[in-house]
Amino acid sequence: MTTATVEGAGVELAYDERGDGPPVVLVHGTASTRTIWDEVLAALGDGFRAIRYDRRAYGESGAPEGYRRTTIAEHGDDLIAVLRELDAAPALLCGHSFGAIACLDVLVREPGLVRGAALAEPPMLWLASGGAEAMSELRSEIEKGARERGSSGAVLAFVRVVCGPAAGEIVGRERGLESLRYPVGFAADVGAVGDSSFAPRDLRAIATPVVLFAGTRTPRAYREPAEVLAGMIPGAELREVESAHLIPNEAPGAVADALRELAAQP
Repeated sequence: MTTATVEGAGVELAYDERGDGPPVVLVHGTASTRTIWDEVLAALGDGFRAIRYDRRAYGESGAPEGYRRTTIAEHGDDLIAVLRELDAAPALLCGHSFGAIACLDVLVREPGLVRGAALAEPPMLWLASGGAEAMSELRSEIEKGARERGSSGAVLAFVRVVCGPAAGEIVGRERGLESLRYPVGFAADVGAVGDSSFAPRDLRAIATPVVLFAGTRTPRAYREPAEVLAGMIPGAELREVESAHLIPNEAPGAVADALRELAAQP
């Protein structure tokens, strides 16, 4: 596996890649890094050029000076830059949580760069029937955690609400501690995720094959957007897996199977 950096949309992004074959680019979610894909890479095995990168302000990637706010489109721009700079297009995209929204942004704006996408619970709460209430409750818990324990408390509150109380056991101690190390990226993500940047007509115009994942143990407001998107995107398939929100870690085989099936499509 090789590790290097690539110029994103004005910021250096750390990435690693392994293998040969159809390119797959994996995009992590909030309060995590590219290591969240360890289990999926193990399940995927050989036969793919697997690329995973740290999103801006996470892991070994940089962030612009004074970085406090972001947009979904900004992370889409980073992903577009990765695809082009690494000559990986058209690629299979695989995104989890906020990373899934970044993938969706590229599907809408630059469909020629994508041959298929596997998206695990994009947190587009504006699509959920109880989404506004869930977002309000989440922000309240994050603010409470921040008051009690600073930035670490804010991240822990987010993880507890979205990923469940067993999240630390699922990802392991090392990755659990790692999630606390990037408060700037976390705060920027949380500020951006509640703002819709997708017109329904754009979602209904997606012609790229898409598989959406929803965990059976995920809170309703965080799994419902995948269900709604499956009904909006033509030909999209919804797959329920026995999991909470950390689908790449609890159901890596299901994600790997979807990528293999997408790769086999003409």
